[in-house]
Amino acid sequence: MDTYLLVALLIVAVGVALLVGEFIVPTGGFLLVFGVLLFAVATGVIWYYGSAMLATIALVGFCIGTPAVGWLAVQGWKKLAINRSRDSDTAGGTITQAMPELSEMQALVGAVGSTLTLMRPSGSVELNGRRLDGITEGMMLEPGTPVRCVAVRSGCAVVRKIDKTNVQNDFDLKDFA
Repeated sequence: MDTYLLVALLIVAVGVALLVGEFIVPTGGFLLVFGVLLFAVATGVIWYYGSAMLATIALVGFCIGTPAVGWLAVQGWKKLAINRSRDSDTAGGTITQAMPELSEMQALVGAVGSTLTLMRPSGSVELNGRRLDGITEGMMLEPGTPVRCVAVRSGCAVVRKIDKTNVQNDFDLKDFA
């Protein structure tokens, strides 16, 4: 084996080690860039000391091999991800299926009730006869203020003050007259 091929092979090995090091110690791409640069240096060494045919083969190999190995590494990284079970439908379904109490909370969207405590912006609300943790959309509300549940986030009812502009039917304010 020619000496220049051995040197090029060692440069490629160091480049591969830097790429593996990027996965182990994330440096924001610093090791990745130097690893790819070492691949280019190895190709240059083959081009300078070897034949044009060997250099072309090395260049094509790096141009095809580097993205292919990168794609395989990303696919392997996704399989090793910690939160994979939360993202996958095969790992037990959706979060609301895994926690039935969240399904019950989702049924409260649109329900009308009142604040039980001072909401600044979080506090307690009563919706459909149930006392719940609630949060407003940013404003403070006094106790006893009529509210409508507009969403459920993190197990808390997101409520909005009911006023004359957003009353949808006559039953909204029947308990607050």
